[in-house]
Amino acid sequence: MYTKLGTAAFAGLIVVAGAIAIALVSGLPYEQAQRARDRELFPQVGRSVDIGGRTLNIYCSGAGRPAVIFESGAPWPLYEPRQMFENGAPRPGYSWVWIQSKLAKTTTACWYDRAGSGWSDLGPYPRDSTSQARDLHALLRAAAVPPPYVLVAELSAALDAHVYAGAWPEDVAGLVFVNGVHPDLLRKMRPGGGRMALIPVFVGHSEDEMAQLFNQVGFYRLGLPNVPAPAPLPDGMTTAEWNTIRHLTQSSRARAALIQETASWQRSSDEAKTAGSLGDRPLIVLSGENTILGPGHQSVWMELQTELVRLSARGKLVTVDEGRDNLIYQSPGAVIDATHQVLDDVRQLRRLR
Repeated sequence: MYTKLGTAAFAGLIVVAGAIAIALVSGLPYEQAQRARDRELFPQVGRSVDIGGRTLNIYCSGAGRPAVIFESGAPWPLYEPRQMFENGAPRPGYSWVWIQSKLAKTTTACWYDRAGSGWSDLGPYPRDSTSQARDLHALLRAAAVPPPYVLVAELSAALDAHVYAGAWPEDVAGLVFVNGVHPDLLRKMRPGGGRMALIPVFVGHSEDEMAQLFNQVGFYRLGLPNVPAPAPLPDGMTTAEWNTIRHLTQSSRARAALIQETASWQRSSDEAKTAGSLGDRPLIVLSGENTILGPGHQSVWMELQTELVRLSARGKLVTVDEGRDNLIYQSPGAVIDATHQVLDDVRQLRRLR
């Protein structure tokens, strides 16, 4: 009896292994064909810059100092694990397209795609804030965008911007955090970590390798809805731009980057906490009421936003209309105004032109 059961189990394993092998072999050309189609439907905006064996995409326009650098993040810290895959992929730098065009009228303004988002290559494990900051530093040098910079970072990218300022303080003249994630957010929102505490356990180096494999063979495309971007259309954007952003956020590569980043959330939080203060650099923390977290967490959210302000002796909290979760889409004018204010403060302090 046991022999028969063992034989059946072994045969089952062979069938499963064969199915996986077939999926891998067929998935690779399928994914390559889909990427060729994507390149035709959604041609690259910006230019690919080599930072050492892989490339990141960057787009700059305008002239003047200091340069404004827009950093896209991901809203994944605001969701439970089951919601992350649908909502938490790192946003493409192209999300700043309208805001960047307005700031470029008065200074150099650049957005870029962090590793795995938009038109940038995936990065190596781990994808913590130190790695993200190191990528940006290498990119700006290779793209010949000279400092000083005003870093405008949204959501989880606020952790990266803080780490960047700690590692290269001479580069950073001012900052704007747009609904920026505080390093204590997950601990305060979910005491003990909740289900989020499981992420470092089941997502690590091996899962990172699996994420990259799935990206290559197209597994992430299975079951993804092929629908236009949701209404309403953000202020200043065209339908084509909004659909491009939707496509890039839902891409296989962005899903792989999401797995990489969630694997490092604790590491990134710790790095931001030890990055030190921002001294007397101008800082605006732009915050809207975060409806994703639910009404029971609003006071904690605003408490943490106030703590971010204290990172700088020149920190300032600016709140916008309630119910505004995605400020770069729902309140772009507020982002533009905050950035202009930091630019003015920096120029006055440094006498830059």
